[in-house]
Formats: sequence, structure tokens, C-alpha cells
Amino acid sequence: MAFSLPLSAANAEQPTPASVATDRQERVLETRDGVIVSHVSYALPLPAGVAAHPAACDRTGYLRYRSADGPADSRAADNVIVQEPGAIGGAVNSDSVAANTVAAARAMGEHIEFWALARRSACLDETLGFDYALRTGNYLDAVDYYFNGKPIEGSAFPGFRQSQDLAVLDAMGMERIIRDQYEMMLFEIPDQAERQQKYVCTGISLGGLVTGFFSDWDFDGNPATTRDAGYNQCAAFAAQDTMITSDPVAIQNTPFLHDITNAIVGPTNDVVKAAANIGALPRSLVSVPIIGSRTFMIYRLAGLAAHLEPDAESQLLAHLPRDPDLEASLNFMFAGSLGSFVTNGADGSGSIRDFRFTNQALLGVFIDNNSGNFPMFHQGVGALAGGPVAEKAFPTPVSVTQVPLLGGFLRISAGSQQRVRPTDRNTLYTWRNYDDVAGVPFTAPNHETSDIRDAARQLGSGAPYAYWETYFPARIFLDIGAGYGGARGGDMTNLRYANMARTKPNYSSFAGDGFVQQGAALVVPPPPTAQVVTLPGYSHVDTIGAARVQNDGKPDASAQTLAEFVRSLP
Repeated sequence: MAFSLPLSAANAEQPTPASVATDRQERVLETRDGVIVSHVSYALPLPAGVAAHPAACDRTGYLRYRSADGPADSRAADNVIVQEPGAIGGAVNSDSVAANTVAAARAMGEHIEFWALARRSACLDETLGFDYALRTGNYLDAVDYYFNGKPIEGSAFPGFRQSQDLAVLDAMGMERIIRDQYEMMLFEIPDQAERQQKYVCTGISLGGLVTGFFSDWDFDGNPATTRDAGYNQCAAFAAQDTMITSDPVAIQNTPFLHDITNAIVGPTNDVVKAAANIGALPRSLVSVPIIGSRTFMIYRLAGLAAHLEPDAESQLLAHLPRDPDLEASLNFMFAGSLGSFVTNGADGSGSIRDFRFTNQALLGVFIDNNSGNFPMFHQGVGALAGGPVAEKAFPTPVSVTQVPLLGGFLRISAGSQQRVRPTDRNTLYTWRNYDDVAGVPFTAPNHETSDIRDAARQLGSGAPYAYWETYFPARIFLDIGAGYGGARGGDMTNLRYANMARTKPNYSSFAGDGFVQQGAALVVPPPPTAQVVTLPGYSHVDTIGAARVQNDGKPDASAQTLAEFVRSLP
């Protein structure tokens, strides 16, 4: 059980904050391996004056994970982990670590809960095609709905929304995200002292940065009160392959720097936000090749296909149109060399459309740490099989990660493992799961940690939340930049405190094969008293996506060490 920092006499006289959330609704989605998964949501209407939006955007919530034999009331749990998701990620991103952490705690005699939060912008997610395909069992129903104009029950997909259609995202920046978290935490546990004993606040990737802002936010806007301060809602903070801070270079510690950065960055931030509010800046990276909504829809559809028909020869690529941004995305995801990328395989190497894959193998080619070209989204889910392969050197060869000093930072473009691609256009390539890679020359069991069947199920999920958000708000990046740059006026006025999360017990876990520990964490290290854990063989997404049982027979180290940290709190 955690402890709360003593409140001063002045604090004891402060009014107790009360949540404005109403109409709590909970629906059990499934019970899996002793863990109940449910969807919890609340009515939290957006402020008056916000652009027109679906009714769903006036609610927000999370996926709740708890032991099947544990208490039904969150207040009766030993602790509650509250997690902010990473960039673009939906609540389903954390399905594995959430269930695994609850199970690990249960094995130690503890009943904890894990709340995988969803950003408010999840209300705009595209899920109809997935819901329908999961009912029919035919993944091409979803592919053709989103890309080929095939209607579902009489309704055709109207197309991906563009920036001008997404004005509601102007209201879904940092303050909205962290205030939603705050209101839900207050609703479930109204008592201040109990919140400080119960909640463990955490984030994965960008979610750690968001948690840093949560910690240092003044939620009632009154400098004389601190019961409402973010850091006073949490017993401890946990960073999952990230850092928790609102002031990474300690600008707020030096009055001169504090004043000058606020004087420069604050007004600049106001101008940038004003431009964003009239649509002069993109509200979401919808049609940008490689990192846009359509690319992440391909990841999701590949997961859906691998979930429904894992061993069948994939028809996904044949059903995708050959338009420029999709071709650019597929080319980047698959190219093995600069020449291959520049020519889209016309140099003789072939494009991804020239090869044959099972659905499971196609998903692995996209996301595996030995195949994918986007290390930020790597998972160790096994190995390509069934035919010959050649080593990749695009976007950069893995050898660059051995460069002194810079090598750790360069992992973000290359990963840390050898990557390969198929070479035989006639072979049907198959997939070997994470626990079946012994003897594969380009990987080893201790670098494969996630079950591709779990990844497929999660990526292919429909309502209530998509694995990847369809319209991630670009406003969040602007807010982080403003806060980190020293802005403390305008919409950053209530970012009143500085790195208060460091005054509480801290846990930091880092992917051993990832890019954070060897990059950003060297510049902004964890607090000196933090429990720091390196997860050997884990890639970035593996920290929240690993299988419950690893190849050495031990439990998921990310979940196990987090559960142990929570149990150790006084």
C-alpha cells in the first residue's frame, strides 16, 4: 500500500476537489486468463464554443483490467495504475502489459487495477469496417470498405477526414487530455488522501511526457491550493520507455531562464496556436505518407487479416489501390536499400507487391524488429520463414548503431537488430512465432518477446477503441514544445509546478533493444532514486506488448517489474 505525503495545516483547510464527470458506464468486454477487461466511460462534455462534433466526443474513458477474483470496486483495489498512451496509440496498445501486470500482481497476492486511458480524440476513430469484418470473418470486407468504396449495410465510407474537417481537435490538446485523466481519477476515488495512496500514474512513450504535464498542472488555477495539483493525485510515477517531465532541461529552476523563455516562447506559442485554430497548420497528419492515417490503417488491416486468417495467402495488398501516398508508405515499410526505395523495387529487388505472404507473415514484415523499417513501432514477434532472405540497409544499416556516442540515438532510424526481406517472388513466405525462432540465423529467442497472435488481435480490434488512433491531434506536439520551451502563459498558465513527479517514488523501464535508454534518457535521466529496469531483448512496443510467458519461461519482465514496484510502495 502506498503512502501520502503529509498535508500542511493550510492544505488541510483547502476545499476538496470534486469531479464534474457524470453518467459512468461500464461494459465488460471479455474475461481472459483470469483478467476481466471492461470499457469504462463518463460524460464530460467539451466546453461551449467547440467546433461541431459527434456526441461520442462528449464522453471519454479507458479500458479497465482487474482480477476476476478481485474486488469490483476500484476503491477496494490495492492500487490502480493509470496509464497515458503513446503517440498515435489507442488504449488497446496496452492490452498485453495491462493484463500481464494485473496477473503478475495477483500471483504475489495483490489485487490491482490497470486503466489504459484513451485520449478524447479516440471518439473520431474509424471502427465500423473492423466491427463488421469481425462479425463476418472476412477481413476483405474492411479493406474494401475503407479503400474501394464497398458499402457496409448500405453505408459507404465517406473518406478520411482532412484537416479542415477536424476543427474539434483544436480542443483536444494537452489540457484536455490531462484534465480528462484528473476528472476520472476524482470520480472513482473522491478522497484526496486515498488518491495519494492508491494511484500509480504512468505513461508509455509520449504518454510519459503527458504524465509529466499532469504531475505539474494546477487543475483549479489557484496557486494558493495544492490539493488539486497533479502530483498530489498519485502515490508514485512509472515511466515505460520514456521520461516523466514537464521541464526536461530544468528551465524553471533558474529565474532568468524562466523569465526569458516565457517572454519569448509564450507569445510565439500564442501565435502558433492562433494559426492552428484557423486551419493554417495541419490538425492531424491524415494524408502524410509513412506517418499518416492511411498508413496506420494498413497496419490495423494487416492485423485484422492475421487475426482472422493467419495462415491463408494474403489478399490485402491486392485490394489496396495504387495511389501515390499508399505506394510511398508501402515502399518505405518494405525497401531493403536506398536504391530499392528510390525505384520502388524497380532496381531488381522488387516491391512488396511482388512477393507472396501469409497474412501473419505480412503483418510480421510490417512490424517485426527483424523486418520493419520503422523502429518506433517494432515488436519482436518472431521471424520470416518459408524462403530465402537478404539483409536490409534501409533507412540506415544496423551497423550505424555501433557508432560511438551517436549509435544509441541512431537506433531510432535503424533499430538494433539485423533486418531482412524476402528475395524469392514465387515462394509463399510464412511466419515463425516469437517462441519458435531457435536456429533462425538473423535472430535469437532472447530478442523475440511478443506473440504475433496477440499483436494481430489487438491491431484488428474494433469499437470501443482502435489500436492506432485515426486522427491523432497534432496540437499535442505543439503543447509539449511550448511547455518544454518554457512557456508558462496563455494556455500554459496552469503548468505551475516543475518536475514534482520526481518527489515521489519512481520506476523507469527501458527496452534493451530500443532507442530511448541509449538516446533521450542519456540527456534526461530518471530521478536518482528511481528504480530503473532494463528489459533485455525488448523493442519499444514490446514494453507494453510482450507475451505473458517469455522464451526463458519467465513472466513478461515489463509487467512483472512494474507489479513488483507497485507492491513495494509503503
